[in-house]
Amino acid sequence: MAALFTLSAIPGGSPGEAPDGLARSLAWIPPSLQNLLHLPAYGVLTILWFRALTPFLPRGWAIGTSLVLTIAYGLVDEWHQAYVPGRFPSATDLLADALGALIAAALCLLVSSRHGR
Repeated sequence: MAALFTLSAIPGGSPGEAPDGLARSLAWIPPSLQNLLHLPAYGVLTILWFRALTPFLPRGWAIGTSLVLTIAYGLVDEWHQAYVPGRFPSATDLLADALGALIAAALCLLVSSRHGR
């Protein structure tokens, strides 16, 4: 979550303006691909939540809680971007966050059911 927060705190530049700092190292990634990166990023977050919660909750509760926490964090992160210069909240990004979380939750369910956990 800290890594996602750090990345979303990078100020956006004005069109035609050269990026600086960390933004320069990410500028080579096209915006469409940057949006697709939300899928694995939030998928990994879901898996990490699931692994952290599994010792304390039944599998179904751990998956559901992981989904809720991940999607809620995606919502908070989009809200946070409203206050970062040159950035804005995006429903498309939130949808990609949720889709990544759902895919990962399905994988967690599949893998954990095969291992009897």
